[in-house]
Amino acid sequence: MTVQHNLITGSDLHEPKGVAAASNKTVYVANGSGSGVWRALNAVAHVYIPFNASSPSYTQANTTSDIILDPTWSTAIVSDFTVQTTPNARIRYDGTDTKNVNITLAMACNQASGSDKDVEFALFKNGVELEGSRSIRTTTTSDWGNITVLGSTTMNTNDYIEVKSKTSAAATIQYASLSLRVLGVI
Repeated sequence: MTVQHNLITGSDLHEPKGVAAASNKTVYVANGSGSGVWRALNAVAHVYIPFNASSPSYTQANTTSDIILDPTWSTAIVSDFTVQTTPNARIRYDGTDTKNVNITLAMACNQASGSDKDVEFALFKNGVELEGSRSIRTTTTSDWGNITVLGSTTMNTNDYIEVKSKTSAAATIQYASLSLRVLGVI
């Protein structure tokens, strides 16, 4: 007698094929050819600098060339990523599966002194700018403004994300807050 799977109930139910060797928090991904592998569903890094508008915890002297933002990140959540400080602030992917990632950078910044300047921000993967991620805002002395920078890419083991900025003329930019989130899924 043949038993249909949809009729199996209770203690007669069984786990999916290969579950005994699967790592914690992984899902089975079919390959379209009648088989598949167990993969980590997602990877995430969420880092920030604590909010401080009266005495900003991060300032950076900018020029008309892209300069890497190099704050000391505080960590909210990190899974399958490493927050690096050398050679500068970057988020490195340590997982073994290729991930499609969405990146969100949100910040409140102003200019320390001087006339208004345009400041540009962009996301970089392995030193190369992510197309479509560059954003611009005009900064004014002592006038906080917010900007969000978005990007997406794929990441493989040891790929890393950095943030760079530049201004229309030399200026010191102050940050009341910075928040960077990299979320990767299969």
